[in-house]
Amino acid sequence: MKAFIDAPLLIYLNTVESRELRSSYENFYLDILVKYRAYTDILVLDELIYVSRRKYGVPYELSIEFVRSVVLPYVTLLSIGEEEYSYAVEAIKMGLRPSDAIHIGAMRSNGIKLIVSEDEDFDKVEGVKRIWIGSE
Repeated sequence: MKAFIDAPLLIYLNTVESRELRSSYENFYLDILVKYRAYTDILVLDELIYVSRRKYGVPYELSIEFVRSVVLPYVTLLSIGEEEYSYAVEAIKMGLRPSDAIHIGAMRSNGIKLIVSEDEDFDKVEGVKRIWIGSE
């Protein structure tokens, strides 16, 4: 089964310093990688790099290295184009933010029905199941 990984998990993996909390995110990520074929898109990576710096002070270079070593070897990066945009327009009409709607477009174009995210807005998208730590 396929799963789309949204930005929050990757941001926490890149920024959380507490050993105990970090361990829970690492275990969850590893569990996702074992159970599912993992996917994401470039907007998730953009958010990961930007938020890690803006909110947590992580230099761009460290986040870029994190993506290179922890994300890209294990998670397939989906393309975003006109088809994904068409799906996104419909999701925006359902009340999703544009970037989240584009994630839905990428998921729909690639037959992905499961999203790994703490963002409860995805719960209102018909045909999409959201999982997060403790929800499986």
